[in-house]
Amino acid sequence: MAGIGFALSKLRSQNNLAGHSIATGHAIMITAGPWIVIMIGLALISWLGVPLVGAEMTTTFRVLVIYCFALSLVVTAPIALELNLRVSAELFERRFDRVHGIYAGALGVTALVTVVLAWLLFAVIIGLDMPTATAATFCVLQVSLLWLTMSMVAAIRQYTIVTTGFTMGLSVSVVLGLSLASLGYGVAGLLTGFGAGLFLAFSILHGLIIQTFPGRVYRLTDGIGALIAHPMRSRTFVIAGLSSALAVWIDKLVVWQSYEGTAIAHGLIHAPRYDVPMFIAYLSIVPLMSVVSIWLETDFFTAYRKYRDIVHSGGTLRHIDAQRTAITWQTTNTIFSAFVVQIAISLVLALAGPWIVSLLGMGLETLQVLRLALIGAAFHFLFLACVGVILFVQYARAYFFLQAVFLVLNGGLTYVLLANPDALGLGYVIATGAAAILAYGVMVNTLKVMNRLTFVDNNPAVAG
Repeated sequence: MAGIGFALSKLRSQNNLAGHSIATGHAIMITAGPWIVIMIGLALISWLGVPLVGAEMTTTFRVLVIYCFALSLVVTAPIALELNLRVSAELFERRFDRVHGIYAGALGVTALVTVVLAWLLFAVIIGLDMPTATAATFCVLQVSLLWLTMSMVAAIRQYTIVTTGFTMGLSVSVVLGLSLASLGYGVAGLLTGFGAGLFLAFSILHGLIIQTFPGRVYRLTDGIGALIAHPMRSRTFVIAGLSSALAVWIDKLVVWQSYEGTAIAHGLIHAPRYDVPMFIAYLSIVPLMSVVSIWLETDFFTAYRKYRDIVHSGGTLRHIDAQRTAITWQTTNTIFSAFVVQIAISLVLALAGPWIVSLLGMGLETLQVLRLALIGAAFHFLFLACVGVILFVQYARAYFFLQAVFLVLNGGLTYVLLANPDALGLGYVIATGAAAILAYGVMVNTLKVMNRLTFVDNNPAVAG
């Protein structure tokens, strides 16, 4: 993602509030654009849809979109990591003409896998009627393509168009979805309209990518074949990407299958007492996570590039280690300071829990879960920030280890603590706390062994 740093640096270097605000806003869309659009869209449709089409229809729609979101992340996370590794290698070798084919092949693989799995889930396992299953498959396809495209947007500097594209897509999703539902198309209409808005956002971003990396137009089968024919850049990263997506959702899946799960239309299961507080908690870390992303793509990238330049220019070991030490100090200080700020934000929101519950019309039974979720989200922020640094320097084994540990902890502790209904959400807090502390330690160790990573592990001449 190092390509986004230049534009963000230019914005952030403006010594005024507007420059910093715009940079932060663009970073939010770059790091969590689809997630933000989907959550805001769900909130707007739920708020506006109840008077128009009723609470039952909007609830069914909301649960199906959550299913779409979860499935899309599981499908695209490993593909996006492999795409980024291949594109980064081609850009490093200045083979810009190959990026188009790699991107097209990744889109083809993503579309094929998404459609097959989505149809299996919605039509076969859940057993939705044909129109609703088709609309749900269309919706999850758009989310998957949007996630994959966002992994490439980092190389594009036209951030105003990116943010505008998401805004336009969100508007179309809400207006068209509610219009089709009001005309009698029901949940299928809501899903189709929602997916159409996501398709608009995807089309805008896709056009920017094609314009930035022009190339020969491949047949879909050729693009997929070329992608599959070449060995993966890193099987460890691909498996780690799948683990990271599952780790985020494993606690929800466990809770949905417990006594907290509530069945609605079509046999769909959700857990309102757990789902809503968790999504609010996730939203609470987005602003500061975007700030950390700006730092990663600007200050950290600049320092890391200087370190690599010293290495490749034949600098002395003393100069190399001095720069590595400076990076270590800057990184640990920045990450820890950001974590302290996030803890303060979570505590303030936790104290304001009764007001939030009342404002959103949530039951008082969600208050305790919300407070636990907010504390857990602060640790989740620390975990994400640390693994972000580890991913940046491409320490595959450490990244996979941390994602696997978080997956096991989040699923296992949530399951064990479900024995006590009053402890709902505590499993997530303990899991994120343990994973965050471990991730911080692994990140510090990663920075200590950065010389080995640079000279040996990530050196093509040595790795073969």
